Amino acid sequence: MASIVLADDDEDLRAVYGPFLRSAGHTVLEAAGGAEALELVRSRRPDLLILDVWMPRVNGFDVLEALRYDPAATGLKILMLSNLGDADTRLECFEMGASEYLVKGLPLAELREKVDMLLAEGAETALESEARPAPLPPS
Repeated sequence: MASIVLADDDEDLRAVYGPFLRSAGHTVLEAAGGAEALELVRSRRPDLLILDVWMPRVNGFDVLEALRYDPAATGLKILMLSNLGDADTRLECFEMGASEYLVKGLPLAELREKVDMLLAEGAETALESEARPAPLPPS
């Protein structure tokens, strides 16, 4: 199955989502903050990053910005998690390269459905297209 980094400062959330995703056959690496998530993405090159928007010190926006042009993030799908469901936060995440956005507290079946969908997607993410060099102009 897939390799997933689960980054959230809420230990209780990781204690539920981590084992749930492992039971679906995925390898799950857990990060308690944004800096640790960046380290895991760069060293392990997972298929999916499940990323909390609001974490202390290095938040989800900081992580998205850091990965935006990072070759280690090429092909990485990013599922944002937040307690906020407002349109502005969602839009900002998508503009920064997130693949999907979910509000915390969703049923585990919905999480699994979104994870499966993202992992099966063949379409490019914003991170993939930005990480590639620009094509040469016609001569």
